[in-house]
Amino acid sequence: METLHKNNKGFTLLEVLIVISVMTIIFSFSFFTLKSFWVMMQKNMFLNQLQSDIYFGHSYALNQKETIIFRFSRINQQYEAVMRDTNKVIIKRKLPASIRIVETNLPSFAITPEGNVSNFGTMVISVNDKRMKITFYIGRGRFLIEEQ
Repeated sequence: METLHKNNKGFTLLEVLIVISVMTIIFSFSFFTLKSFWVMMQKNMFLNQLQSDIYFGHSYALNQKETIIFRFSRINQQYEAVMRDTNKVIIKRKLPASIRIVETNLPSFAITPEGNVSNFGTMVISVNDKRMKITFYIGRGRFLIEEQ
């Protein structure tokens, strides 16, 4: 009489399907969490870059004794910093797709060789339907970023 020996070295189909379904559920939740995390990081990176660019333009104007013009374009969704006399572009950045300039009463401002900002105003940007207001103050180039 011959006896069959069962080989218990593998997993059953049911066990594999259960593990795959649990992993799919975990990954689907992490995908939605990562997507919102990515949007938040993109917003923070943009605001940090804008802040760095304004500070760079400020120090460039002081060091080179040159007036720097910052221009914000709602049509092209970008901003740039140029030297007033030579019109040489020193900074030019396109806004990320999730960030838009919604309204502004400050299409441009100048940073003088003494480090002063020529005019003041506000700009409202939209980050995935959340609005943020950037207020530029006259004088030493101070600005404030706040969520609305």
